Amino acid sequence: MTWLDWTVMVVYALMALAIGAYFTRRAGRNLESYFVGSRSLPWWAIGFSTVATFTSAGSSSAFTMLVYSGGLLGNWWWWIPWMIWMPLVAVIWSKFWRRLKIVSTAEFVEVRYGGRAASIFRSVAAVYFSFGWAVVLMAYVTGWLTKSVGPILGWRNSSIIIFAASLTLIYTLLGGLLGAVYSEVFQFAFFLIANVLFIPLVVHRLGGLGHIYAAIKTPSFFQATPPGDGFTGLTLVALVLQGLFFAASPAAGEGFTAQKFMSARNEFHAQVGQLFNAFLSLVVRVVPFIFLGIVAAAAFPDHGVPGDRAWAMLVHRFAFPGLKGLLVAGEFAAYQSAVSTEMNWGASYLINDLYRRQIKPHASDRHYVWAGRVATLGLLMVALLVAHFLVKGMMAWFLFINNVMIAFILPLAWLRFFWWRLNIWGEIAALVGGLPLSYLIWFVWGFAHKPFWEGFLLLFGLGWVVIVTVTLLTAPEARQTLAEFYRRCQPPGFWGEIARQLPAEQRRAVRAETWNDLIECALGISFCTASVAATANLFGRHWLPATLWLLAMAITFGLFWKRWSDRGVFRRL
Repeated sequence: MTWLDWTVMVVYALMALAIGAYFTRRAGRNLESYFVGSRSLPWWAIGFSTVATFTSAGSSSAFTMLVYSGGLLGNWWWWIPWMIWMPLVAVIWSKFWRRLKIVSTAEFVEVRYGGRAASIFRSVAAVYFSFGWAVVLMAYVTGWLTKSVGPILGWRNSSIIIFAASLTLIYTLLGGLLGAVYSEVFQFAFFLIANVLFIPLVVHRLGGLGHIYAAIKTPSFFQATPPGDGFTGLTLVALVLQGLFFAASPAAGEGFTAQKFMSARNEFHAQVGQLFNAFLSLVVRVVPFIFLGIVAAAAFPDHGVPGDRAWAMLVHRFAFPGLKGLLVAGEFAAYQSAVSTEMNWGASYLINDLYRRQIKPHASDRHYVWAGRVATLGLLMVALLVAHFLVKGMMAWFLFINNVMIAFILPLAWLRFFWWRLNIWGEIAALVGGLPLSYLIWFVWGFAHKPFWEGFLLLFGLGWVVIVTVTLLTAPEARQTLAEFYRRCQPPGFWGEIARQLPAEQRRAVRAETWNDLIECALGISFCTASVAATANLFGRHWLPATLWLLAMAITFGLFWKRWSDRGVFRRL
């Protein structure tokens, strides 16, 4: 790292701080402005900020590692569930969360369920989601940051963590959700441009694309679509199931993703923002790292470097002064874009669902905003300790975070909205048992070293058995509570007598909306599948399949666009 590299990093840091400072006054008005941005986010900000949150510091190393270690099939480990759940969230769940008009997903507990148990468990869920989910996700992202920039900077892990976390903390405390969101738009663009600029340099240094492709001797490396390698039939079934039910899990359509939907100007901004996010997440952010994964396979034959350090070693070997600083700053930008949202999200639970309700219920708005800042600081400190002492073995953690951690609670994604009979006790059984049982099975019992489908299907099956059994053995929720939830959300599914309480005209409107949603979900999934398959085939130089997938992509997108245009979705933006 030269003085020019450090200059680039300082300029980036000042720009990120300036954006956070700009939103300080708006964020400090009240709790709603701090945690849901006064419900003012437009669709493009939702799309860019959400993909930025998904694009953490580990993304450069992780996406490069997946291609370097597994060829073009490597990304299908996450592509398969994501190309299913992302359009489901865009069509269905995004509008559900916006209609509920709540501040955090723990607040959902008292909207969906009633009685003293729901009131108590809302506070328990606040602690669970903040210290369980938010802290674990921040720790995972922090672990990847040390893998990405450690070999370049030559710093100890603790030094990297302190440096990155300090900057993130300052602008997140200042600007709240709005500061985090608009900083993320800048950070995602910065991160992506830095890596795109790196590609022609490294390709040139290795003699051009033709030489790079010729240097890779493994025949299966350029296989573009499953099955193959570890993608057995049962593994594909497990990944498809995950995608179908991932839509309302804390790491996908719920949690910090739902926080963006709650902050949208209206439900149409939420829907279009998520659809935009789907294309950015599945294709745009991945393309540079498919290039770099192929380059790494040629530059380090026979896996001459560990997979999680392949990207960093490319930067260390090939980047010139200035560009190296740009790439390292891009990694810090990716880290901060993810962690800033997760800090704000985790703090929203502690303040909105615990502190304001149970500890200090009649304080001023200014007091709650400052309490939110203190909670943000505390959560980050805990996450950094977890990252330093526990996050090891990044491939195992990649599968745990993206596929396993949510397996036990996945049935809740549908049951909460589609089955009136689910009660608070089924919710408690899922949330209390899910995270510790997932960690136990994956890491302690060693399922991380077995075929993926074994651990996933075991947890998924246990989740169904436990949730449904506990629900049926306990009393249903009060009809009044269920009717109020149905009126606010208008979900499809098995609502029996609850739905029949609505006027006939409104019931017909719900049924018509459900059929439209099903058709649009199918078109959305088809478009996302065609997008990733076309991308993989283009990199594999399989020209005929790539052309057919591009044609399918154009047709499904055109049909989807026409349906939303006819319904007036785009006009309402």
